[in-house]
This record gives sequence, C-alpha cells and structure tokens, in this order.
Amino acid sequence: MKILLFDFNNILADVKEELVRRGHKFIPNWEEADVIVVWQENEEGGWKEMVRKWQKAGKRVVLVQHGRLGTSRTFPPFNEKLLSDAICVWGQNDIDRLSECGVPKEKMTITGTTVLRHLIPRVPHKGINVVFSPEHWDHDVIENAIVMGALNKVENINITTKILKGEHNPSHYVNAVASRRGEEGHLETCAEVLSQADVVVALSESTFELMAQILDIPVIIADIWVPKACAGDDRYKEYHRIYSDAVTKVADLSNLEHEINSAVFAPDRLSEERKNIAVLDGGMHIKDPLDSIIKVILD
Repeated sequence: MKILLFDFNNILADVKEELVRRGHKFIPNWEEADVIVVWQENEEGGWKEMVRKWQKAGKRVVLVQHGRLGTSRTFPPFNEKLLSDAICVWGQNDIDRLSECGVPKEKMTITGTTVLRHLIPRVPHKGINVVFSPEHWDHDVIENAIVMGALNKVENINITTKILKGEHNPSHYVNAVASRRGEEGHLETCAEVLSQADVVVALSESTFELMAQILDIPVIIADIWVPKACAGDDRYKEYHRIYSDAVTKVADLSNLEHEINSAVFAPDRLSEERKNIAVLDGGMHIKDPLDSIIKVILD
C-alpha cells in the first residue's frame, strides 16, 4: 500500500517503521497515495482544507490522535468538525468526549498509543525528586515563573524541570532538561526524567502528566492558569481545561510544599485513580497499540 503520512511528536515513528517492515511504501505526494495519515486536521494551518481536498479526490484519510486531548479544537469554543474517515483515539474518554461533540462513534477506534511504550521503569534514588512540567504555549507564560518560584521555596527536594527546546528559556528553570518535539529522542528524554521522579508538578494535565500517572507518580496541578490567547487566537480564553480525579489541584501555592510531602509520604493516595485514568485516557488495556493503529490504517 502507498501511504502519505504526517507525523508530530514522534507519535507515528513506530507506526511508520513497522509499516515499512511489512512492505508498505511511503510517498511524498497525495495524488499517488492509497491512504493519507494525519496527526491533526485543524482549520489552523489549512489542514481541514487539505482533508476536504483529499477526500474529494477519493482518498481515505485516517486521523491518529497526537496527544492527550489531542483533538481539543473539536470542543467549544472552536467546534471544529472532524472529517477524517477513520479516527484512532487513545481511550474511552476520547470516545465519550468526541461523541458529545457530534463525532460518529463508528468512525472512532480505541487503539491506545505507541507513545506510552517508550516509558521505562522507575529507578531507586536518594532524596525527593520533583519534576516540574512548565506549560507550553506560544510563549513562555508568567504562570511558569510563578510555579518555579514556589518550588524554589520548598525545602529538601531535588528539582528537575522538563522543558521544550524553542518554547522555554532554560535559564528560567532549575536543572532544565530539554528535548524538542518532533526530534528523535524526545519521548526517551521524557521517559528518563520520569523514571527518577517522585512527584510531577504541572499547570495542565497533558501527555507528560499521563505518562507520570501510568508510572503511578503523583501529579500536582498548580491551579493558577489565567485563560489567554494563543498565537493571536482569542478563543483560547474561553477554552475550559479538563482535569481528572487522578490529580491534586493546588490554587494557593503556599500549600505546595504540604501537597508535595503528602504525595511522597502517602504514595498510595490516588493510586487507583491513576490506574483508571491510564486506561480511560491512555488505553493501557490495549495489548498492542502498534498493531491496532496499523489495522485502522490498512482497513
């Protein structure tokens, strides 16, 4: 089969490698493709227009979810319809959320994601290791600096900050470990940082936080986010963030030290919730996500 594939965050690197191993061919132009695989189809950037063009020409388009809540622009206030012929989602929560937005359930398949197969076991270490996961926006937001300042006041912890190259200034963070989305090794860097973490502190519950939850690492959300535009789009001010019951939310950062200590010394707290969200958001019950995604592509 001839395939045109668009990747992001290395979410499809494993898929592409396996398809090549099975004898399928990747091509650079859509006219010759039997199927086109995309990681998003937002109106932004002209993706939706391209999907319409491909489908009008009789091409089958498969959308593979690229991150936790990776289809967020389907929800209010964006309300963008998903046009792809088949959609690979990570877990049942994605089916439920998207079907509420009018996406036909028959289009969606729970495949899990190969992103999570890059995780490695946690390793023993000395001290309390706290990993800060700054928000990635169209610029390095003020909330990141506020949380970093609060963490610097917490005694007897080792801080590591997992930043993104080109999106965060490493000089603003303590023990910054950087990787670039889309470059080889990005997922492995995330996994290495998490393997030595006792607690993750973040501003949103995104893919990195899901990776932590799958490893049964407590996640604390600094609940101080002020809605703001992104890349000049004011609609992001109206977008409501979603949080699971597998996180602890802290609005008053003077309580951050207490919550970190509570998470470390009562590690079983929310452990069951973390196991559940690993399935509902991450599809961890899927035995072979790689094969599941490939089956949808080749259908």
